[in-house]
Amino acid sequence: MATYEVALVLLVDSSEAVLLQHRDDQTSASPNQWSLPGGHVEPGETPEQAAHRELLEETGLMTGELRALWSGPRPYEAGFPHAVTVHVFCGRTDARQQDVVVGEGRAMVFVPRDEVLDRDLAVTTAAVLSLHLGGAGETHCSAADKARRS
Repeated sequence: MATYEVALVLLVDSSEAVLLQHRDDQTSASPNQWSLPGGHVEPGETPEQAAHRELLEETGLMTGELRALWSGPRPYEAGFPHAVTVHVFCGRTDARQQDVVVGEGRAMVFVPRDEVLDRDLAVTTAAVLSLHLGGAGETHCSAADKARRS
């Protein structure tokens, strides 16, 4: 069984909307589902470097600081032939929808926080978002930002 690492980005805009990618049917991982932007960690690259690179490649967006949010094995999905370690980073952006370039997939959309879990989410994205969408209209990225500024 092949093993590899991926880096995903939970990117939140000023209205607390979360950037999600609508994946196309040309991928073996979660085709036609909604996912956080991200991809493979390349040889010689740290997961954080991969997160920055993948975000730029898939969305045209650059972000400053990304904070490690979660790392662990990809949740089991029947028929998926790889063992994957997933690294999720969170960050904030002032970008708006019109700033996003679709570099991969069908669409890349800022989804209002209260609508995120209603999407047909990829297995890893569903697991991560169900854990890290906090109460009171905030993601854990937002709460961490507020704590850091206090």
